[in-house]
Amino acid sequence: MAVRQKDLRDILALHRRRYPLMEPPDYGKLIYQNEFGPEHMIESPEAVEERIVREWTAREDGPLFKNAFTEDIGNRLFRFHLTGGYDIPVAAPLLARLFYRTAREHRGTAEVLKRKLTLLVGTDISGMEPWLAEYIRADCPSLRHSETFRQAYDPHYRILRDEYAIYFPVLYQVEKCLARSDYAVIAIDGPCGSGKSSLAALLSALFPSRLLHMDDYYLPLERRAPGWEHTPCGNMDLERFRRQALLPAADHMPIDCQPYSCQRGRLLPSETLPAAPLTIVEGSYSHHPLLAPHYDLKIYLHCDPQEQLSRLGRRESTRLDAYLRRWIPLEQAYYRAFDIPARCDLALDNTGYFM
Repeated sequence: MAVRQKDLRDILALHRRRYPLMEPPDYGKLIYQNEFGPEHMIESPEAVEERIVREWTAREDGPLFKNAFTEDIGNRLFRFHLTGGYDIPVAAPLLARLFYRTAREHRGTAEVLKRKLTLLVGTDISGMEPWLAEYIRADCPSLRHSETFRQAYDPHYRILRDEYAIYFPVLYQVEKCLARSDYAVIAIDGPCGSGKSSLAALLSALFPSRLLHMDDYYLPLERRAPGWEHTPCGNMDLERFRRQALLPAADHMPIDCQPYSCQRGRLLPSETLPAAPLTIVEGSYSHHPLLAPHYDLKIYLHCDPQEQLSRLGRRESTRLDAYLRRWIPLEQAYYRAFDIPARCDLALDNTGYFM
C-alpha cells in the first residue's frame, strides 16, 4: 500500500496549532496512540459496540461536528471523531467492527514509543520536562486527555486504520444498503489509477461479497465497430456484462463469470460466483446508463490528473504511452458523454490517498 505518511514531528506541530490548549499528557497521548493505536482499549466486539452506541447517542444532545472529521495521527492511524450526519443505529455497529479490527491488526512496542517520546524533549511546552520524566519513570502507561483539553475540545473519537477512516463514508453507505435489504449491488467507477480496485478489495475484506471486474468484459477486437478507439465504451461488451452478471446479481443468483483475455484474444473458462449479500462491480464504464439502473449504490473516485500520471507511471511503466494515447482519452470521453461524475450516488476525491 502506498500511503503518504506524515512525519510525527509535523503531526505534533499540526495538533499544537489546532489545539493550542494541549498540555503534556495530551502530547503524550497523541504519541502513544501513534505507536499503539487502540490496542490498549480492546474489548469484546459486543462491548466495543455498546460503548460506541452509548457515547454517540449521548453526543446527539450536545454539540456535534456537522461533517465527518478525521485526523491523521501517523503510522497509518486516524482519529475518527463521532460526528453528525450519520444514522447511529447503522454507523455505530460499523464503527465498532472497524475499531475492533484496528485494535487486532495494529501493534506497537514500548521501545519504539520511548524513542518517539524524545521528540518532546527540549520543547517550549510548559511543564513538559518534569511530566515526561515522571511518565517514563512510570513505564509509559496509557493516558487520558488532560481536563483542560476535555473541557476545551470535548474529544469523542475512535482510533482507526487509515483506510477505514478515509473510506468510512463509503463503508457507511454500503452498510446502509445492506441494512435496507438482504443483498445489494454496488459499482465503483473512476479514471484508471484512481484506486477502484483497491477500494473494491477493501470492501470485499469487510463485507460478505463477490467481486466483478469490468476489465473482464472487453469486446473481442473483431466485434468492435470501426472507430471504436474514439467511441465511449466502444471497447466494452456491456450487454454481455448486463445479461450474464447484473441480471443474476439483481435476482440474488449465482453468476457464471467468464472473463475475456485481451492477451489471448478469447474467453477464459467460466467461474461460478455463489450468491452473496453484496455484489461489487469495479472498473471504468461500470456506471454506463445501460448498467446504472441495476445498482443500489454508485461510487465515483476522482483523482487529480497529475497524481493519476504519477500512479500509472509506477504501475504501468512499459505501457504508459498506451494509456496517454488511447485509454485515458477514451475514459475521459465516456465521463463527458454520459456525465458520469454528476450521476453517481457518492463521489470521493482519492488524490491524497492511494492503497
